[in-house]
Order: sequence, then structure tokens, then C-alpha cells
Amino acid sequence: MQMLVAAAFAILIRCNLPISVALVWISNPVTLPALLLFAYQIGAWLLGERAEYEAFTLSWDWMHARMGQIWAPLLLGSLVCGVVSGFLGWAGMQIIWRWHVVQRWERRRNVRRLRAVMAEKEKEAAALSEQDRGSNEEKGRS
Repeated sequence: MQMLVAAAFAILIRCNLPISVALVWISNPVTLPALLLFAYQIGAWLLGERAEYEAFTLSWDWMHARMGQIWAPLLLGSLVCGVVSGFLGWAGMQIIWRWHVVQRWERRRNVRRLRAVMAEKEKEAAALSEQDRGSNEEKGRS
């Protein structure tokens, strides 16, 4: 279902459909505990708290009982991870896009140069051909 929503929004806002659908797989039920744990650790470190892992069980009961203690580090860590990931993604795309544009520009420049060289060679060949015809006509008259 998550993939369909991502695909629909990608089409709606005209962004990259394959990347949108592929990125859904980063935060799936298998990877979500690791992402939440990482965000919690980052948040606890930023708040100067000690990250506690005692008696962890992946259940709603555990989350409900501990949410009062872990909400602040989890929220802060999630925000920081989201902002950093977003910035890195944006910067990475800017670099890739810039590289792509420069490559295309250089390719077009090289094609223009090659066409100019070819046109010059064609002019030289035409001039030589004209000279050969002229010398052959003179030989034929003599």
C-alpha cells in the first residue's frame, strides 16, 4: 500500500517515480526498528542523556509504557536524521545534476568542434578536387 501511495504522489507532483517507490523500502517493517533505534541514540546524545536499552521488547505495550521517557530523544533524533538525510539527498542530487549538465554541455561542444573540423576538411577536399580538375583540363588542352 505504501508503494501505491508513493507512486500516486510521485505522479501527482511530477517527481521521479522509480526513486519514490524504491525509497519506500528504506522504512519498512524490517528496517524500522533499526531506524528508530538510531534516531533515539542520536536524540539521546544531542540531549546529553544516556540511551537506555534495558528490557526492550518490540511491542505496543512496551512503547506505551516507555513513551513518556523516550519521546523527546526519539523526536529530536528523528527530526535531525530527517533534516540531515534531506539535505544530503538534495546536495547529492545537485551534484549529480550539475555533473550531468556539464557532461551534456561538453558533449555538445565536442560535436560542434568536430562538425567545424569536418566542414573545414570538406572545404579543403573540395578545393583540392577543384585544383585537380583545373590541372586535368589544362593537360587535356595541351
